[in-house]
Formats: sequence, structure tokens, C-alpha cells
Amino acid sequence: MRKILVLALLLVLPVVMNADRLIRIPAQTDSEFTVIRDMGYEIAAGSRHDGYVDILVNQRFVEEAMKKHPGARLLPLEWSELIPSDNGEMGYYYGPNDNAVFWSELAENNDMVDTPTSYGTSYQGRDLNFVRITNAPAGAPAILFTALTHAREPGGNSVVIDWAQWLTTEYGSDTMATFILDNAQIYIIPIVNPDGYAYNVPNPSSTDQRKNMNWTLGDGVDLNRNYSFMWGYDDSGSSPSPTAQTYRGTAALSEPETLAETQWIDSIQPLGGFHYHTYGGYLLFPYGYNNSATPHQSTFESWGNQMAAQNNYAVGRCGQILYDVNGDAVDWSYGADTHEPMLFYTPEVDDNGFWGSQNDTTLIVTNNLECRFMNKLLCMNLLSMVGIEEGSSAEFVDTVMELTLGSNPVSSVLSYTVTCAVPVSMSVLDVSGRVVASPSVGNWVIPEALQNGIYFLRAQGGNQTVSQRFTVLR
Repeated sequence: MRKILVLALLLVLPVVMNADRLIRIPAQTDSEFTVIRDMGYEIAAGSRHDGYVDILVNQRFVEEAMKKHPGARLLPLEWSELIPSDNGEMGYYYGPNDNAVFWSELAENNDMVDTPTSYGTSYQGRDLNFVRITNAPAGAPAILFTALTHAREPGGNSVVIDWAQWLTTEYGSDTMATFILDNAQIYIIPIVNPDGYAYNVPNPSSTDQRKNMNWTLGDGVDLNRNYSFMWGYDDSGSSPSPTAQTYRGTAALSEPETLAETQWIDSIQPLGGFHYHTYGGYLLFPYGYNNSATPHQSTFESWGNQMAAQNNYAVGRCGQILYDVNGDAVDWSYGADTHEPMLFYTPEVDDNGFWGSQNDTTLIVTNNLECRFMNKLLCMNLLSMVGIEEGSSAEFVDTVMELTLGSNPVSSVLSYTVTCAVPVSMSVLDVSGRVVASPSVGNWVIPEALQNGIYFLRAQGGNQTVSQRFTVLR
């Protein structure tokens, strides 16, 4: 047994020695970030607020890079390399086969979930699949969640799997899950880049593919630099070099993965959504290509700050937090001329590097819960924009009534004001129309036993009824 073990170690050792490693370099100012970027390093993550940049370098150059940057710290090997384990294809992450089984079984066991459906094929001929989850009538607005555009970022895939599980399991009992699925079509693309992800299944040849598998000129194309809006705007937000990790391809939408995805997204016209990536703990919004504000800047900021209230993700444009990017999915979703602006964000799940949670479920579960909170709030905000709410009468005969809510979402006390010339009675209803409370005018202390979800505050006075929707999130 000992001889076999030694042989196994000898077989694994060369792969480890040639692996890429993550190095954390202290940096806070724009000039420090620029210097590190211009040295040609691949930047994996970083934060001006937290004062660091993580670079990815080959094991052979680790010592040299560490000497150049005083205070640099070598991050754990498993953060950057997929380590084989006995927990499945990719440890506690869902591998390609794990995904196929999960989504097929979810559809088989739940009438609200469609069987995974192909919207195109990848460079190597794999199906590009989406899943739809809904109990809404035809024509209900669409909301989209995607993951694994970069093939070494499985933390986002874990999040969308958890999101689908929560929606389908809690429908009918959790008021928010019920409201979302009764009023929206939730679309999920679990794996945007299936070729690269399949290549990353533990094997001795590679465990760190980011790009797709079109190796015609180099070692693949960065799909998140290949979208058509502001493609190739400059050579710092994307690279013209086929060997660079941010190589943008030979032309906008040159890759079958991005071409098929954009055509399909245009066909469903979602209100908005999340393009999930890892790692770093950010919530990014457009514009990334030149770090400029969009006409929806205030909306992106206010929603982002609400959604990041639990996980403390850094909220802003990519150029504000790290560096400019061009030809990426979130800019295309908002700015492309083939559709109206879609309010998309890029959450960078705060995982332990690229693969660091594969053998430990603790952080995966934490990330899933924190991102589930963001998913819920995004859906509620997007659905507010299309006016989905309880109907109110508008027979202004005896009086004029106005109902105004304070902060929303709320966690402990709902404050509100009512303007009316006659006595008013108040009630709180859940989404099924059941009265759950009859508060006094002014404010309502939310009972601890009341579950998180969507509710309506109703004011009745004279022959008029006015209602406002609010969300309870603790």
C-alpha cells in the first residue's frame, strides 16, 4: 500500500509544480493598481477598499513575483487549482454530469420546471442549455440568471442551483417564492461555457481553464470579452493577444457560445438579472468599458446597496472597484441596440479563490444564502418596475386618500403615513389575500413569527381603498 501511495504522489507532483498560484499584493490607490496591471499579470480579484490585488502566476515565477512586491502573500494552492477529491466530479461543486442530473431531476419532479432546453451548441458541439421555472401566465416578464461564463468559477453555478432549489421547494409556503414564480418567468443558464468546464474536470493535463476551447490561435477566447457592445474598445479592458486570459477573439460574437446566448436573450427580453462570476465579493454594474455612469446609475446604486446589505459586497462599476473591461455580458445586457436596457449586475461570489471550497461545504452554503438574499431582492425590485401589485379602487367620491411607505424592504418596523379626511382602517395582507394583521395608523412592529416575504399594506377610508406593496427581509 505504501508503494502505491508513493507512486501516486510522484504522479501528482509534476502537475502541482506547474500549477498557477494566486498571490495577494497590497494595493489601494489607482496608481498601484495600474502599475500591477501594466506589469502584465493576470489579475484575478482585488479591492481598493480592502487594499489588495490577487494575481495569478505560474508556479515557476512565484518566487520572482513575491520578491518584486514587499508584503505579498502566497494564497493556498487549492484556491487556484482543482484538487481531486472523493466527493464527486468537482468535490462539493456541481460538475458537468452533476448538473445534468440535477436539472433533469428537478424538471421531472416539479411541474413548474421545464426540461433543460438547448439554445445552441458550443465550439466543441455541446448543448448550451437553459432552464425555465415559472407558475406565471404566458407573457409574464422574464428574469435571467447565468453562471460559468468563465469555466473555473463554479461558485456561481452553486448559487443558481441553490436558487432553483429554494424557489421550487418554498413555492406555496414562502410568500416571496410564491410571488416571484406567480409573476415572473425565471430563466437560468447554469453553464455558459460547457467546453471549458468539462476540460476542468480533474485530470493531469489542466485544471484551470477560464476561456472557451477554441484554441485556433491560442488557448481559447474569453467569452466575457467577446460580447458585441463596445467589443475591443481598448486593449486594457480586453486583450488582442490570443494567449492572454482576457483575449477577446477575432471579432465581436465570434464564438458560438456568445452568439447563441445573445440571440436567445434577445428573444426572451428579460427585465434584468445576474451574470454570476467568482471570486472577490463584488456586485458590479455598467458601464465597465470606460467606467462611466449609465442613465440608470441611481437605480443600480440603490438596488445594489440594498442587495449587498447582508454580504457587504463592494458595489459599483468594475472600473471603480478593480479595472475597466470591455465586451462583457453586463455592458451588453444594458447597452446593446438589439433590445431595451436590461438591468443586469455581475455578482462576483466571495469564494475562496476559484476552487477553494470544493472540499468544504461551509463557505459554499454561506455564499448561497447570501446570494439567495440578493436574488430575492433583485426579483422584487425588477417586478416593481412592471407594476405588478394588488389592485386598488379609484372611486374618489367622498375623499382623497394617499398612502406612503417609509423604508422598504423592512426588517422590524414598517412606517407609513396616510392622508385622508375620514377615519381610516389599516390591514396587512399576504400575497394570497389573507389578512395577517390590522395595525394602527403610523407604524407596525413586525412580529418575529412573520416569515420573510412580500405583503400588502391596505388603507380603507370612506369608499376608497389604497394599497402599497412591501417586503419583509431580516
